[in-house]
Amino acid sequence: LSLKAVELFNNNPETRFFCLKPCCLPGMVHAKRDEIFHLGEHSFDSKLVCMAGKWKKNTWYGPPRTTTKAYFKRWAENLYLGINDADAAKIKKKIMVQHDGGYQNDFLFAERLPETVTVWDSLRQGEEQQTADGEGGG
Repeated sequence: LSLKAVELFNNNPETRFFCLKPCCLPGMVHAKRDEIFHLGEHSFDSKLVCMAGKWKKNTWYGPPRTTTKAYFKRWAENLYLGINDADAAKIKKKIMVQHDGGYQNDFLFAERLPETVTVWDSLRQGEEQQTADGEGGG
């Protein structure tokens, strides 16, 4: 669904604002088919972000959850890079909503220009700190 959400923003110029918290990683079927994902001007190999595993009745069946951290980071980064920014401002922010083994804390924001100053001032607040420690920014 995250791929489709970015495509919707990219392909619909009348959409002014976009916010996405990427969640589920793509299934292994994409990697097994050697698919390349295309978003805007950005393309990436599905093998970078696809992982076997699933939740069933609040139990994780798959590789250790710590393994998923790198996959979620690459997933969010590639989705972010796929947001067309020729006519939009965009930012990737880490907002800690998951703890104790949850690694889905990256949020993607974009807005068609002209940007809403109060919104972007708030989003950019603390960006220098996040970028300096490699954990956010845009």
